[in-house]
Amino acid sequence: MRAAFLVAVTLDPLALVRHPAILPRMTEQQFPTPSDPQPAHQTDPYAPYPTSDGASDLAMRQSRWRVIFPAISIVIGVFGMCFQAAFAVQVTFWDAIMERSGFALTPPPDVIRWTTTAQVALIVPLGIVLIAGSAMLFLRKPLGARLVMVWVVGRLLLVIAGLVAAAVTIKPQAEWGLTLAAEMRDEMRKQGIAEDQLPKLPDAEQAQADGIRNIAIVSVATATWPFVMAIVLTRRHVRAEIASWKAPTPTA
Repeated sequence: MRAAFLVAVTLDPLALVRHPAILPRMTEQQFPTPSDPQPAHQTDPYAPYPTSDGASDLAMRQSRWRVIFPAISIVIGVFGMCFQAAFAVQVTFWDAIMERSGFALTPPPDVIRWTTTAQVALIVPLGIVLIAGSAMLFLRKPLGARLVMVWVVGRLLLVIAGLVAAAVTIKPQAEWGLTLAAEMRDEMRKQGIAEDQLPKLPDAEQAQADGIRNIAIVSVATATWPFVMAIVLTRRHVRAEIASWKAPTPTA
């Protein structure tokens, strides 16, 4: 029987396929039915792209503004308040500071004292608003965005006011700077420093030109971050995210 089967296969190779014992197994192994699952490495070319992971990753990247920009704002607010406070202390207590240092230098003119006092009185509260608003953005509170926008408007208005005040005080500031330079030369002479080693007196016109340049640089630098925060908070996805922040519903 076995010899007859081998002869039949030799004469007719298709007999191997038509054999009743071989055909069912080959059909199951080499000819899968449409209902059989496809291998893992094969994908349906018409299937939609997965969106769950991509959407969550996009939302995470879009939410990073809530950490990065408020953190920088808090640093700027704290640094600005400390700088303004130190400048106000120096101008207000000029005489006491000079007396303790052993120098007798001319105090700043009254117009500089007034403008400095007004500047500090406005910038320090705005700095507190910026810090509070940035902290609320960390906590996902919509009030934080409104407070930061209040700071943006107020800080830009102060930049404009500062330019106007600088135009009024640039000449007194330059004259005061020249007076301080001359007095510092005298103090250095008293300490026995040779004349050729003393710093040169600046030119009056050059002093005013340098003052105008410094004011322009400071004004541009001061206005940069308010513009950045205004752009960030008015972007569409940021406004949508802020609008989605809701207070937790109290449970009974």
